[in-house]
Amino acid sequence: MAHYVIGDLHGHLHDYRRLLQDQLLCDGADQWIGGTHQLWLMGDFFDRGDMGVECVELTMQLQMQARAVGGDVNAILGNHELMLLCANKFGEQLTASGVSAKAMWVRWGGISEELARLKPAQIHWLERLPALQMVGDILLLHADAMFYVEHGRTVDAVNQRFFDLTQDSDLSRWEQILRDFSEHEGFSGLAMTGERRANQILRFFGAQQLVHGHTPISMANGTPAETVNRAWTYARGQCINVDGGIYLGGPGFVHELNTDLSPVGGARLN
Repeated sequence: MAHYVIGDLHGHLHDYRRLLQDQLLCDGADQWIGGTHQLWLMGDFFDRGDMGVECVELTMQLQMQARAVGGDVNAILGNHELMLLCANKFGEQLTASGVSAKAMWVRWGGISEELARLKPAQIHWLERLPALQMVGDILLLHADAMFYVEHGRTVDAVNQRFFDLTQDSDLSRWEQILRDFSEHEGFSGLAMTGERRANQILRFFGAQQLVHGHTPISMANGTPAETVNRAWTYARGQCINVDGGIYLGGPGFVHELNTDLSPVGGARLN
């Protein structure tokens, strides 16, 4: 059994299908053929591309098919999912900056027609996505940022905090976490300080390595977006960036996790 991850899709359904088919996880009829393999989507299904709802719909469909044969398909909660949920919940209610929740989402690249196509079952599924996930000793998280440690001392606690948020009717709480998500390159842009921060968050959650999306590789290391076809490992091997920048013209890729890392103590979510 292999463990695969795909980075930020941003509504690019056709690229998603191509990646799944090339990795022999899905056939041309959108049927799971990956057997007992596991696949994780790293968040940001929505915005900048106009088929985010369809990306979620396909993921939910594949999840049911994979689990029926002993495999799995799942996803990490990204900031663009939270922004969409915020727009859906609060609509024209004004934020602290004086714009509506929906207008704030549109500024982030949201496409109004997506809200009209969003179904209750999809909202329910998105609200229950984990913010963090352990796969062996690898920590999956959407953002290359430290703020997760402010929301709980274990993976379970952080996930519960984010689930509670999706049920909360206080718009200010949503705004605060969405502001937290504005951090990028928390483990790469600060040279040795970034490496130390990566080590801190790994120790905090009891992991050996972390995998994230959120910041396109081309923006983080200067590689032309159209040439990014593999993950970027940095911070002395502690971090792996899997955001191929599909919305910037990158081809995307499927990354296979190395789950043979030496075990360490710490919190897990299985």
